[in-house]
Amino acid sequence: MAKTSEVIGYATGRATKADIVDAAFHVFAESGYGGTSVREIARRAGINHATLLHHFPQKSLLLQSVLEHRDELQHIDPTTLDETLALLLGIAVRNEETPGLTRLFTLLAAESADPDHPARAYFRERLARLRHQIAHHIELAQATGQVPADVHPEAAATDIVALWEGLQLQAPLSADPVSVSEHLATTFSALAGHTIEPMFLP
Repeated sequence: MAKTSEVIGYATGRATKADIVDAAFHVFAESGYGGTSVREIARRAGINHATLLHHFPQKSLLLQSVLEHRDELQHIDPTTLDETLALLLGIAVRNEETPGLTRLFTLLAAESADPDHPARAYFRERLARLRHQIAHHIELAQATGQVPADVHPEAAATDIVALWEGLQLQAPLSADPVSVSEHLATTFSALAGHTIEPMFLP
């Protein structure tokens, strides 16, 4: 009986944590990291403040879980350059459909340049992983002749990430509409040598 109770308690705890992360995901998108209180997240999750603090003693730990949750929703494991670019383009399109969360992500990425920022390690690892993935598939495409040999894989990957993140910063600031996905589609298609269409994850 004791073991059954432990299993039920564990499952309940996981469900509660998932509810908290889901609530924080939406509240952070609406109010930003600095403008969000853990009490509001607890209210949205339908729990009391003490229960939230039991699972996430610090708001920074909750932020880390939200960012990891976002990555799970956008997880990609492509095998070719075309698939890599199509999946990235699909994420860019989806980002345009959730401007609040995208603005938060862009702001946090900029703030993480501060060595003491709670999300610094997350963004450094994410940046390194993304650039490595893109560069790796450019190298594979060069081996088949799809991408010219004079293209530097690491430099091209850095340029792509810089373009994407720069456009996401410009979009909410520009007086004229800026379509991040359209600009990326042009760049991706030029690199691949043919039109790249967005691929969406389930």
